[in-house]
Amino acid sequence: MDAVTVRTDDVDRARAEVGRVFCPHRLTPQAGVHSVQLRMAARRAGGVGVIDLDYGQAVRIQPPALETFYLVQIPSAGSTMVRHAGQTVTSTPDVASVLSPYDSSDMRWSEGSPHRIFYADRRAVDRELARLLGHPVDDPVRLDVGMLMTTPTARAWARGVAFLADELSQPADASLFDHPQVAARFEQGLIGKLLLAHRHSHSHLLAEPGQHAHPGRLVRRACILISEHHGEALTVGDVAEALRVSVRTLQDCFRRELQTTPTAYLRACRLDAAHRTLRSAAPGASVTAVALQHGFVHLGRFATEYRSRFGETPSTTLRR
Repeated sequence: MDAVTVRTDDVDRARAEVGRVFCPHRLTPQAGVHSVQLRMAARRAGGVGVIDLDYGQAVRIQPPALETFYLVQIPSAGSTMVRHAGQTVTSTPDVASVLSPYDSSDMRWSEGSPHRIFYADRRAVDRELARLLGHPVDDPVRLDVGMLMTTPTARAWARGVAFLADELSQPADASLFDHPQVAARFEQGLIGKLLLAHRHSHSHLLAEPGQHAHPGRLVRRACILISEHHGEALTVGDVAEALRVSVRTLQDCFRRELQTTPTAYLRACRLDAAHRTLRSAAPGASVTAVALQHGFVHLGRFATEYRSRFGETPSTTLRR
């Protein structure tokens, strides 16, 4: 994991330090403002990251096309006017601004508008969209500039970003994301949720109903794949990609054939594997280690789902 923390009142240093995290850009204090009060904490793991950024003063920021990454910028107070890709959005705590890699931007941050910024690598976004669709796309993925943060799906995604920020702030060897399989699963899930929660140039493809000539055969192949590889950094997107169908098609077939979802089936396989591990664990083993080993990041949710499936807590199984 990479981490950068910067505090400065100097405009030139602020421009340089923020430029190192993002890209070179123009930074101009607004009329009557002669300094800034920059506070920045940037954390990144793999293809995603979270940057908490506050200039303290009213500033104008003019970056060129980002080229290699996307940004979702969520002010926790104040407001920001964003011009990007021919659209203009006034961003507030209820409306995030979203920058795609292909166009320059012109942003005016008000005084007292600290932002939490989600970073996503362009290649990671392309890969996740291909997993969701079941095939790669040739056209660039352009996200709408304004993202309403008050919908249930957007709030769920924002909780994931908050969790990512908290884990990336932990000391070395103390984060769940020190485990590469956990980090990979969470990265894919967070980017996938963004693509499903927010409108973009390929949203219509994700909304198309999934059809498959042999749903029973597809589900059987998926179940075998999941059963054999659930211990790896496997996502439903990976399963769909391996079977050359879209995630939507795989989901529809699972509902039709098994009255469940591929996500639930994958989770059940991992719960069963965790149960077997806990039953045969050597003295000194911990529930946390077993949960992480089998891909469960949210330990509270793991305990709840485990008890629902097996009628006892993980720690009870471990003590037997």
